[in-house]
Amino acid sequence: MSRNLGLDLLRAFAILTVLLGHTVSSFGSPSALAPLQFGGTGVDLFFVLSGWLIGTQLFKEQHKFGDVDITRFWLRRWMRTLPAYYAVLSLTLVQLFLTKTDFRMPWQHLLFLQNYTGNLSVFFVSWSLCVEEQFYLFIAPFVAVLMARSVRARLPAIVILLLLPTIFRSLGFYDSMHETHVRMDCCVMGILLAYLSVNRKEIYDRLAQGAYPLLILSSGLYVSFIVDRYVDLPGIASPSPLLLAVVFGSWVLWAGSRDWQTNSFVGAAILHISTRSYAMYLLHVDALAVVKRIDADLSFPLYLGMAFVLTLLAAEILYRVIEKPFMMWRSNFSASRSREQGLFHTDAAEAKS
Repeated sequence: MSRNLGLDLLRAFAILTVLLGHTVSSFGSPSALAPLQFGGTGVDLFFVLSGWLIGTQLFKEQHKFGDVDITRFWLRRWMRTLPAYYAVLSLTLVQLFLTKTDFRMPWQHLLFLQNYTGNLSVFFVSWSLCVEEQFYLFIAPFVAVLMARSVRARLPAIVILLLLPTIFRSLGFYDSMHETHVRMDCCVMGILLAYLSVNRKEIYDRLAQGAYPLLILSSGLYVSFIVDRYVDLPGIASPSPLLLAVVFGSWVLWAGSRDWQTNSFVGAAILHISTRSYAMYLLHVDALAVVKRIDADLSFPLYLGMAFVLTLLAAEILYRVIEKPFMMWRSNFSASRSREQGLFHTDAAEAKS
């Protein structure tokens, strides 16, 4: 899948807002800056982008080959996400082992269960990775079963899946908002958009025609959420994950339905940050800790600037040493190449089971 600058822009925006939000929190959340912690919702934007990406891959594969190779999908996802995660986790565990007298191996982190067990202190930001990894395990079989059903049943099934987290939350069926079944709204929104773009083009094209007005409206709503944290705006409340899914879904619709072409420096910078966004997410909390240890009395702009530079440098190393080699290897298992060569092929009957 060729790169889309608009989606790269959203990915860069997501990681920069997460970095801003966590920097404010790490700085002590002074009242003038505290509302900017709303930038942490960049994680939800990542969820929509992830759902869009994997959904597009799955639905295009099903459209081309008639089924979904679940094993191949999981393998490609794991080759993309696991190496960098386990590299950073290993460094974190070594540090804790050397500095903590009461160190205990957090086995949950090895299996991405910490968003349900509640043991997040070791690697707090990993909760969102748990949501995505658990979603990956579920969504490929779901798509395989979905596409075996009648055309009329498919869209309602995805809409029901989109609404399920809201139902679970309203019933109190959760212990933490980090749990996947109450936090996958945005992931499913990406899947919904991907389904429409591949299988219901007439609906997607109509939505795409109104993408720019939707972008303006949803962006205004997003800004109002931040302003409301400074000034109590009438009729504005903290957004639910479902509302964030709608807001960010409209952004992805706008970005994904446009042809983007630029050779500018800005475009290159956006692409650079976007391609390093996963590594930046894994490492930015450690970068903040290092900057604070260097000088705990820095002004906020300097604190943020140093954290950004250090995060970017560390992410570059992780990207080049771990991520990029595995992504190059992963290209051998693309849907077209691996299935034509008979690698990791799962026939239709197996995919539906």
